[in-house]
Amino acid sequence: MTQEELALKSGVGTRTIRDIESGKVRPQPKTVRLLAEALGLAGNGQSLLARARDPLALVPRELPRALASFAGRGGHLDAITAAVDDGAAVVTVHGMAGVGKTSLAIRAAHTLAPRYPDGQLFIDLHGFSQAGPRPGLRSVLTRVLRGLDVAERALPDDTDELTARYRSVLADRRVLLVFDNAVNAEQVEALLPGTSVSLVLATSRRDLSPVAGAHSVPLEPPPMGEAVAMIGAALADRITPDEAVAIAERCGRLPLAMGLAAARLHSRPLWRAGDLLDRLADEDRLLDELDMGHRGVAAALRASYLELDPGLRRLLRRLGLVPGDDVDAHAAAALCGDDPERTAAMLESLVDVHLAETRSPGRYRLHDLVRLFATRLAALEETQADLDEALRRMLGVHLHFAYHAAARLHPNKRRFAEAAAAHDAGLPGFADQPAALSWFQTERGNLEAAVVAAARADRLEEAWHLATAFNAFFVHDPDTAFGGRMRDSPHTAVNRIALDIARRTGDARKEAFTLGDAGRQLVAAGRHREAIGHLHRSVALKRDLGEFGDAALTLANIGILYRRSGRFAESVEVHEAALAQAEAVGDDAAAALISTNMVVPLLRLGRFAETERRLAAAERRLDAGDEHNRIRIEVFRGVLERELGDPAKAADMHSACLQAYRGEGATADGTATLIELGADLLRAGRAGEAATRFGRAVEHAERLADPSLERTARNDLGRALTASGRIAAAVGEHERAAALAASYQDTYELARAHHGLADAGALGGDPAEELRHLRSAAEGYEECGVPEAAVVAERLDGLGRLGSIGLPHGSARPAQCRAGACKTATRRRSR
Repeated sequence: MTQEELALKSGVGTRTIRDIESGKVRPQPKTVRLLAEALGLAGNGQSLLARARDPLALVPRELPRALASFAGRGGHLDAITAAVDDGAAVVTVHGMAGVGKTSLAIRAAHTLAPRYPDGQLFIDLHGFSQAGPRPGLRSVLTRVLRGLDVAERALPDDTDELTARYRSVLADRRVLLVFDNAVNAEQVEALLPGTSVSLVLATSRRDLSPVAGAHSVPLEPPPMGEAVAMIGAALADRITPDEAVAIAERCGRLPLAMGLAAARLHSRPLWRAGDLLDRLADEDRLLDELDMGHRGVAAALRASYLELDPGLRRLLRRLGLVPGDDVDAHAAAALCGDDPERTAAMLESLVDVHLAETRSPGRYRLHDLVRLFATRLAALEETQADLDEALRRMLGVHLHFAYHAAARLHPNKRRFAEAAAAHDAGLPGFADQPAALSWFQTERGNLEAAVVAAARADRLEEAWHLATAFNAFFVHDPDTAFGGRMRDSPHTAVNRIALDIARRTGDARKEAFTLGDAGRQLVAAGRHREAIGHLHRSVALKRDLGEFGDAALTLANIGILYRRSGRFAESVEVHEAALAQAEAVGDDAAAALISTNMVVPLLRLGRFAETERRLAAAERRLDAGDEHNRIRIEVFRGVLERELGDPAKAADMHSACLQAYRGEGATADGTATLIELGADLLRAGRAGEAATRFGRAVEHAERLADPSLERTARNDLGRALTASGRIAAAVGEHERAAALAASYQDTYELARAHHGLADAGALGGDPAEELRHLRSAAEGYEECGVPEAAVVAERLDGLGRLGSIGLPHGSARPAQCRAGACKTATRRRSR
């Protein structure tokens, strides 16, 4: 048949038949079926016609070579394969520059290639690249069709028609299309086939999750284990695992950076890993060390940077000034002198192009290498005056929130309220104490870094005020407030900066308050001699300055120091002197706090009537919003109920206080209250329940690194274990408590430890141990002047009269001895 005859018989146009014969186009399945019927082909003949090709035509196999040293990303590869198995026709991979998007897409494409026998095409869209011009839609469509052996001269000129032809050609072919480095989701959407038999793998530095129907794979720097595997695959036996970890850390675990570092070491056979690490250690040179022309980290980041509008560029540059790990919209807005709402939207735009990260709502940070890049840009493109002003505004935001939070947390300290008013920036405050404390826990690291940055920038006034506000949270900071970590804690470092500033500037007021803060920290650390020196100097300076209310509070801290040493009578005397001074100047807030703190040594001494009077006076003076100290007063009232014979009521009160403290969490006040609840239960004869509470208190105290709470909790746990008959466990707890008490010169808890060991010895049938520890307990209690001294003395006397040593007090003793022991042995409590 002629072409015309075949056209007439098949219903296919003559021109189409001519184009098919000449190789200009490939026939669609419907056309093949019509031609086969017209030619009288059946069965195998029709299949042969459908598969007929130009013998010179090649199925495209355009995938770049997969990296031989590719490692890690197993989870991502499995997820992509699983998505395709489930029917996904579009997979998008997006992440920051250099994070390994292209490497992952190519590796996944090679794995999936056998499923797509009609070809695999790779097209670089140059969305964030300076290596070549960015192709338009028509150019990309033509490129794909040409790769699929569609003659370019047969393609329509109109873009819409070309798009339709593109979808027609792909409709029944199983093709894998890799679109690398897309501009955005819209560009990928325009290139999607109309059917789902092909697969599109697209990568971009912008968020591609809006692509309809796509399986989205956000890519971040790999975890350390995978990062080490990547470096190890590239360098084989030239580095140790520890050296690989160090390289990964200095490269921010960014695959591009790690690859460049490995290439540098690989190309220098005489270098050791240590030589490379030395060069990577200098932040000022780090980006230069990771530079290989257009393949360097800085070049990759610059390509992303140049895609931003001027406002976003400025924001990115100034985010490099942030001294801490992350930032919120208020601080970021201050950097640019902009509105917080507008800045929040701009920050989200930086997240969309993966130049910023967000780990929690409203918090933003830069990858370490992006931060270095932003800092370098700021130095090149901004004036120093503008950068100084931006830093000043950001420090002002930190001061606003830090002092407002401190004032909310310490309503009894007038200086914080005055400072909050002086540094108010017109921004929001805090509704209550939990909100203020939550803010600090979020911003703690940033505040510490801000103090350091302000001091380095010679902004000494801001640095000192930030340090002072930071130290207002010392007793509420579970990670650093107590114990062995005290020497290296952020509060110690910040206070050292503040004290240096006060002395450099000759500012006696600053020195007075900073010494007071330092003294409180030293008390918590058990460094009593140093603490007393700092506190006495602070009191003297404050009195000279007329700061009598604060001088009274600092004097009361000396009273706390005496109490923690077991010098309860002296503690009460110092508290009384401090209270008199606060009352003399009409400082009700300071008087309320001092009265509350005085309760602890009064309880130790068994002065219960005076305790109730002090609590009532303190409650009358409390600020309306001071819920924290209101709960503390209720805890002390619960102790009184127990000591006066009603442990069940005390347990109810302490349970309610724990709920007010938001449960039995690891806070100092919550842990102290948990100990009191355990004491209530033990007094009520519920030793097993008591041991559970004390055990939890020990765990919290260890987590808080608070040796004061820990030694008390361990002694109480030992008592509960003895009451439960678990002698060996009890001995272990009392011995640990004794070691802590001796280390911190706490005479009272050391005596309690010996008392508990005596009880355990008696119940365990070891009279010699009982007598030895009772004598040590008696000596300690006598030194402290507490009621337990009389209890132990009576017990020792009774043992002498009976001529035997064997049972603990309260077991098989005369009723009078048991009652006296039970009534007074717990006359101590409340931290």
